[in-house]
Amino acid sequence: MTALDKFLESLRPRLDAEPQSQVILVTGNESADLDSFISALTTAFFLAYHFISTSDPGTLTPIVLPFVNIPRADLALRSDVEYVLTTNKVDSSLLFFRDDLPRLTQIPPSHLSLFLVDHNKIADSMDMFPASKVVGLIDHHKDEDLYRDTANPRRIEVVGSCSTLVADEFFAKAFDQAPCLASDSRTDGTVLPDWAQQVSRLLLGPILIDSQNLDPARKKVTPLDQSLATRLLPYSGWDNFGDLYYQIDEARRDTSRLSAYDLLRKDYKEWVVHRATTGEAIKVGISSVVGLLNKYVARDGQEVVQAAVGQWAQDRTLDLSMVLFSEDLGETGGYQRQVLVNPVAAGMAEFTNALEAVQECELERITVVDTETFVKHGGRAYQQKNTAMSRKQIWPVVERIVTQAPPDANL
Repeated sequence: MTALDKFLESLRPRLDAEPQSQVILVTGNESADLDSFISALTTAFFLAYHFISTSDPGTLTPIVLPFVNIPRADLALRSDVEYVLTTNKVDSSLLFFRDDLPRLTQIPPSHLSLFLVDHNKIADSMDMFPASKVVGLIDHHKDEDLYRDTANPRRIEVVGSCSTLVADEFFAKAFDQAPCLASDSRTDGTVLPDWAQQVSRLLLGPILIDSQNLDPARKKVTPLDQSLATRLLPYSGWDNFGDLYYQIDEARRDTSRLSAYDLLRKDYKEWVVHRATTGEAIKVGISSVVGLLNKYVARDGQEVVQAAVGQWAQDRTLDLSMVLFSEDLGETGGYQRQVLVNPVAAGMAEFTNALEAVQECELERITVVDTETFVKHGGRAYQQKNTAMSRKQIWPVVERIVTQAPPDANL
């Protein structure tokens, strides 16, 4: 049993036995994708390891919990996450999910703080912790300029993967600080910590996936992603990255068990923003789906896909819903992206025209999902020629459009 395994097994017993201890909840974003999942898990481990290593024997250290902001049952929707956890022998039953909130909300507010990874603004779904202080954040999205007076570290950098920043902030610094990690060689007699291989392999998964196998042509990888992947490799026990990217990506692309509705739930983010002039609240949800729209229309039919999109928007009480589809078709078609837009609220009627006018997105109308009803209610689908724009880049564009006053507003 590695130190990571022991750390995870200790959490629930410590919560019960140490009601006076401080608790730090390390949480990723609401999509709970591979990057968020692994960033939260490894950050929690490194923080706990740091507290134990720097405290006197017998001192109560903070209880650091990796929290996944989805129901436990929804882990089954994330086949790539399940694959990475299983192949690295991580018992997901030891992690904390939304199912555990009744227990976590019993912790006194003065004893509970948050550490955010892969986002830098507390999600609305975490509003049950209104008094909790954000004591740290590591992210690679747009800086919301929050928690500057409380978060340490507070690190927001544009890189391919948040796991790159976690590795650089914690794992990589240990290379220089810990004698047992002083050499990249695995044949020099150096004894590595028992967690080094397991944690390095966990971190490499999302770094390779989010950077699309460190391929510069995909415009996702940064020099830091490349540097950290190279630096982690010797500790993984592998001689090269081999087929790791393709194995995880194959698991991620296996959506055969998922209904059209489940596809929308699998990798989903939600925001509430306000019109700049009126203050009107607007709720926007964006799902990311592996596979192109054509694939699911062929599998399920136009009406089933439309019904799923409409039902999900209704269940989430959205004013605007979008679905971003992506797939690598290899030599036959290259990497492709498609966008489906579903304006729900009347005030969103002009959104599609505004989005089409954004040249950087390079959108071209496609009719694969069109029916008279879908188009009448403002539904549109597009081929996105700028394949470098993922949800991380699309959202600021959407936010800019929806927060402006509608053309017919009384100013």
